[in-house]
Amino acid sequence: MKKFLVSTANVFGYDSDDNLLFSGTTLMDTSIETTLSNTDVRAGQGNQLQYIYYHTAEMNITINEAQFSLPYLALNVGSSITTGADVWTTETVSVEEGAGTVKGNPLPISSTTLYGWVTDKDGNVERVEFTGSSFTMADTTYNGDVCVRYFATDAAAQYITVYADMLPSTIRLVMEAQLCSSDSTTNRIGTLQVEVPRASMTGSFTLSMTPDSVAQTPLSVRALSYTPVNNGGCEANRPVYAEIREILFERNWYDNVTALAIEGGDIELKAEETRKLKVFAIPNDGTAAFMVDPARLTFSSDNDSKISVDGSGVVKAEAGSSSSDKAIIKASITDKPEIDANIVVTVTDTP
Repeated sequence: MKKFLVSTANVFGYDSDDNLLFSGTTLMDTSIETTLSNTDVRAGQGNQLQYIYYHTAEMNITINEAQFSLPYLALNVGSSITTGADVWTTETVSVEEGAGTVKGNPLPISSTTLYGWVTDKDGNVERVEFTGSSFTMADTTYNGDVCVRYFATDAAAQYITVYADMLPSTIRLVMEAQLCSSDSTTNRIGTLQVEVPRASMTGSFTLSMTPDSVAQTPLSVRALSYTPVNNGGCEANRPVYAEIREILFERNWYDNVTALAIEGGDIELKAEETRKLKVFAIPNDGTAAFMVDPARLTFSSDNDSKISVDGSGVVKAEAGSSSSDKAIIKASITDKPEIDANIVVTVTDTP
């Protein structure tokens, strides 16, 4: 099946406690870039290339939101959003004989003096001092409406502070994009998920404001090394940058599986000894074999009284079994039983 990754992704950001920090669903573009530096190892006559050493792997994500997003900017500069801010306020005031009163409570800007700016009907701008919320213009004969600009508190306004020593935030980033195919009547066949467990903002952004366009809110992210929680094994401590998951609709995990294999093949057990089987599925689409959850398999033994197997794939040589007792243990896909694997289990001696 031909698969195409289309349009932009939806993006979700979470903090270390899995609280949703933002969701981006009106993005202009989303891009993922991985880079890997390399160094040539050369030696011998003619400085022959002996080996290529790969190092300095990076994964970078760039997002552009069509809307203005204060949360994006806050994450980029490592700041929190605070509600209630001192803001520049404009208000139309009716003036009589040069005197007027604003509805708000003016605040001082850079000194203890309260002042603002009045623009009259002719476009003339005059700085005035406030006494409380009242002011008087230089022209005490002026009557009519004026525009007054002053500094005041807006309890609903939100703001972030861009510190000179900013430290960008670290988040968990999840991206979800659409998978489509021309070979399917439904067109969209699934979803591609990219999860970056630890991602650092870069602290850089540009807000381009021009008269004939809408400013996008950019978010630039670098993946950080992350060691996932696992159950041990040789790959237990191998760090990762991200997981990329392909989720296809109306697809069963076994659709491309042509065979099962039981790790290690035939086994020998002592009486009352147990062994847990590991069953791997072998696909026909070129992807790697993978271990199957025992809950998706059915296990059986043809000599259950001597050598049994339970639903989780644990084989046991029962008490009373003796040397040379054998059983064929079968593991099959529960929803596709024609695909199976068999091993022979032999009891070697009594405990």
